[in-house]
This record gives sequence, C-alpha cells and structure tokens, in this order.
Amino acid sequence: ALAQKSLQGVGTSGGGRNSQLFTMELSFFSAIVLGLSILGNKDDRMSIKENGFFNGWTSKTLIPLTVNAAGGILVGLVTKYAGSVRKGFGTWKRK
Repeated sequence: ALAQKSLQGVGTSGGGRNSQLFTMELSFFSAIVLGLSILGNKDDRMSIKENGFFNGWTSKTLIPLTVNAAGGILVGLVTKYAGSVRKGFGTWKRK
C-alpha cells in the first residue's frame, strides 16, 4: 500500500514518482541488506574471498536475472498506472 501511494502520488499534485527510479531505490537498499548478510556470515565471506563473488556463474545465469529485473519494472509501472487492486485482479486466474 505504501509503494502504491508513493508511485501514484496520492495527496500530491505531481502525479507520483518515477517507477524506474523507485525500482532502483528498492534494489539499492536490497543490495545493502544482502551485502551486510554476506559480511555477517563467516563461511560466505571466506568463500567469496577465495573464489570470487561470481564463481560458478554462466551466461545462463543472466536469464533469470534479466527476467526478474524486467518483471520488477513492469510491476512498478502497473502499480503506478493501475493500482494494486486492479493489479491483483489482473493476476487472478479463473479455474
């Protein structure tokens, strides 16, 4: 609800925030939390120090990474222009 309010600009005359910028802000803070969790775990920290962060990554690893990034931007745009209630009905399937 807070993300929808922020994106749609409820109560403001500006029309809301930029959805791509909002997605990048969420990603930035998520990366900080991920970094802190890695630093807090000694096994992960030693593994990254010995093998590097991208050890085991292939070109196929970028496929779900790209799809998740595009999906996040799409969800932000839908939430901004349609709202979370309509988004929920849009993802609901009939049985």
